[in-house]
Amino acid sequence: MKALNSLAVGLALVALASPVFAADSAGSISITAPANGAVLSSGSGNKLEFNVHLGPNGNHVHIYVDDQSPIIDRDIHNCPCSIDLPTLSPGKHTIAVKEATVSHALTGVQGTTTVTVK
Repeated sequence: MKALNSLAVGLALVALASPVFAADSAGSISITAPANGAVLSSGSGNKLEFNVHLGPNGNHVHIYVDDQSPIIDRDIHNCPCSIDLPTLSPGKHTIAVKEATVSHALTGVQGTTTVTVK
């Protein structure tokens, strides 16, 4: 009887822990800099800083500046991560960091920020 009670308690703990694990496995991306709405200087020297928690299908990230070809970053396992942004022309720009699979398909996990370059 005691063994049966221990088994029931153990199964209950596993059941309670499972939803937490499922939520953690969804993946997340947060951009820490530049902040949404930030004003950046034109030219080079601007950095993108972000944190990544890959989902179960994630392998790396694609970084998009407006509609340009993506910058592919595979070195994301020791975030916070940082890359130099390409030279940005004056005006408004949208920067997106998107999770991708090993075959480069986007998973839907992403973080975005919009900046203005003066």
